[in-house]
Order: sequence, then structure tokens, then C-alpha cells
Amino acid sequence: MISIRLIYIQNSKKNKSYQFEDDLIKRLNHSIKFDVKALNHKKKFSSVEELIGYEGNLISKELDHSRTTICFDKEGDMLTSKKFSEVIFNTSGQFNLVIGGTYGLSNEIKLKADRLISFSNMEFAHDLFRLMLLEQLYRGHCIKTNHPYHQNEK
Repeated sequence: MISIRLIYIQNSKKNKSYQFEDDLIKRLNHSIKFDVKALNHKKKFSSVEELIGYEGNLISKELDHSRTTICFDKEGDMLTSKKFSEVIFNTSGQFNLVIGGTYGLSNEIKLKADRLISFSNMEFAHDLFRLMLLEQLYRGHCIKTNHPYHQNEK
């Protein structure tokens, strides 16, 4: 069974998308073991670099180094839904999936990643991106199982 540890910096507790997130995770629970780790802090920093470094340390403490680490960053590779499905579902792997904070990921975390993936050159709100990631995991599972949710090319 595939095991995913979703690690992310939580910027706000005012997330109105929990219901949709929970629904997607429930749909995937029969094929993926999920461990969701929201990291938050209330510290103030004098510079963006300090903030990114602090968040990098928080993330680093949560990484399970026996897992493949995939970080989501605009500098990463852009994949189709089908290719993303292959990365995740053509293995019996264990993954750390990492979403950084408002200003992205520290270089230290990027260097620890086995792979950097970008969903777009655009930037997204964290709650929205997390939903997009969960939806792509669900879509990837549907691609793998030939479920009609994903309309495979003919």
C-alpha cells in the first residue's frame, strides 16, 4: 500500500476547504495510507530569509528519510496528470509530500528532495494548492484504476 505523509506549513486556521479535503482523503484511503502534518507557528521574523529558514527547520524535523521526498515548488518539473499518476502509483512507495510556506521552501529542504514538482508558473493560496494536490492524487488513482472520473485519452 502506498503511504503518503503530507507535510505543509499552515498559515491560517480559517480553512473552509476541510470538508472537500476530508472527502478526497476518504476516497483515497482504500489505496493510500495518509498522515497529514500541518505545521504552524506564530513567530515574527525580521526577514523573509529568517522565516523561510525557520519553516525549513520545522519541515526537516518531520521528514521521514526512509521515504521518497517530493517538494512542490515553482522551480520544479511540470507534469501531466498521467505522469504524476505514474510517479506515485507505479510504485508501492512511501512518500513525504511537502508544501512550503508563504515564501516557499528553504534551499535546505529543496536539496533534501528527491524530486521538485511544479503545478504551474502561477502562485496559489495554500489551502487551494493543498486541494489541488489531493485532487491530483485522486485523479492519479483514477488513471491507474481506469475509473471514469479521469477521461483517459482514446
